Amino acid sequence: MSVYSQYSQSNFSNDEFDEIEGLHAEDSKLFTSRCVQDDSRRSLGVLSLAVLTYYGVSGGPFGIEPSVQAGGPLLAIVGFLLMPLVWSVPEALITAELSSTYPEASGFVAWVEEAFGEKAGLVEGYLSWMSGVTDNAIYPILFLEYLLPEFSDASDDISPYYRTTFMILVNIALTYINYRGLKVVGTLASVVAVLSLSPFILMCLIGVFKLNSERLFKSPDNMTCLASDGCDSDSRWFDNVKWSPLLNNIFWNVNYFDSASAFAGDVKNPGYTWPRAMFIAVLMVVLNYLLPLIVAIGATQSNRSDWNEGYLTTAATSIGGDWLGAWTVFAAAISNLALYQAEMSADSFQLMGMAERGLIPVFFGYKSSYNTPTYSLVLGSVVIVIISFFPFMKIVEILNLLYCFALILEFAAFIKLRISAPNDSNSPLFQLKGHSESP
Repeated sequence: MSVYSQYSQSNFSNDEFDEIEGLHAEDSKLFTSRCVQDDSRRSLGVLSLAVLTYYGVSGGPFGIEPSVQAGGPLLAIVGFLLMPLVWSVPEALITAELSSTYPEASGFVAWVEEAFGEKAGLVEGYLSWMSGVTDNAIYPILFLEYLLPEFSDASDDISPYYRTTFMILVNIALTYINYRGLKVVGTLASVVAVLSLSPFILMCLIGVFKLNSERLFKSPDNMTCLASDGCDSDSRWFDNVKWSPLLNNIFWNVNYFDSASAFAGDVKNPGYTWPRAMFIAVLMVVLNYLLPLIVAIGATQSNRSDWNEGYLTTAATSIGGDWLGAWTVFAAAISNLALYQAEMSADSFQLMGMAERGLIPVFFGYKSSYNTPTYSLVLGSVVIVIISFFPFMKIVEILNLLYCFALILEFAAFIKLRISAPNDSNSPLFQLKGHSESP
């Protein structure tokens, strides 16, 4: 029986199936996402998947500073400790379970389509892909913004022509790296992870000996006055808290574990790999935020207004010296490139999966000799360059709204599948419908 025969009755009409069965073997690869790929073609193991997921969610503690400005030291620390438990862990578990059940590139699109039908799957795919490529337009620009101040005092006056040229060249270079395959992207992401996290590891190791735990419990408006200065103990932790910016910042920093589902078709031994990779990714994200935050608060003297984006660089300089501050700036820059790589891979494989499911034209499912979706990468790259000319702040709220709608569909799909198709105790781990994986 061919791979299509296993799925013919449930996924295609008789006429459609006869047409598919008659296709030449070379053309039939566009339909293979409805079954399980040959494991020899899969390239992602536990560590590679964990690192790609980590970069889909975080990429470093950059951007957590506004949480302290909004809620003060204690609430920021508690938030980054509790939010992963109530949000990241469930999201990661859902991703692991459904990606193991539907090991294909369409990822969460497959979940929604299986639960609510083709139209809902198409809506999910559109919302998620548009959110992803628009978000990805930010990273090359941020890379430029981080590096320019280190080499020039006039970064704001750089010619739009040079910015555009830089954006296009970086986009081409990074697209080519994605074209070379997930193994290359995963390896690069692992190397960048070491380079970008190293300064914060050093900051924590040096700063722990300078840490004053009293600073961790100060109220938002009284962060600098300690008992050694003659100040009384402080317990006004909820005074003048800006709850909306606080929660939005924490939520944004611990979200997007579902983006890893686009790699589901390239994961080796899904039942083994997914739960372990998600555990490592969640642990990396939590420690990546919590430890530098605690050390930066406790080992430096700062007030609420100091905690703007980029304060961690100031803290690293204060704790370890100028060399550590410069390393932190470099880490922030290259981390943005790794974020770009992970997001572009996820977006392109999502399009490929949608093509394989028949939701969009089949040529988006064409694979290169490196097993990467060529036309999906090209489309994403072009759209990213176009969107990079848009004013960022005017589209952020729209992007977040699109993603929220997509996420609601994903959670609803999980609940629907759980209710309508309970686990088969005789099926492999994480199977929802008794789908069995080919050996």
